[in-house]
Amino acid sequence: MSDSFEPEITVLYCGHSLASEDHLSEGAKAGPGFKARFVMMPCSSKIETRYLIKLIEKGADGIVVMACPQKQCQFQIGSGRAQNRLNQARALLDEAGMHGERLGIVQGQSFSANEIMAAAKERADAVLLLGQNPMKSTR
Repeated sequence: MSDSFEPEITVLYCGHSLASEDHLSEGAKAGPGFKARFVMMPCSSKIETRYLIKLIEKGADGIVVMACPQKQCQFQIGSGRAQNRLNQARALLDEAGMHGERLGIVQGQSFSANEIMAAAKERADAVLLLGQNPMKSTR
């Protein structure tokens, strides 16, 4: 593993889980030792297993999903559906030898921009132990 490896983390966040006073700019942002790319979703239930796998295939080293708490989702089933789909994607990555730990979910409400960046850093730290996404070498 290269000493210069900086994990690229995709952060998928539910627009309803962000603190009303905070705003995240879509796109990339550098953090200490990692890069984060923010993508707002209308609800975490919109996350599909194939979409998570496609993000890894396209080169993301890790993904963190920011979702509402189980019983507090505006659409009632979003967080549970997101968790199930993330678990399916983890199982597929494990089966392919790609480490399902590349994917994570954090449930909560009124996340600040700093809390979302901290979740990205936590996922980056976990991914750092796994090494760079092997799909990057095939792009």
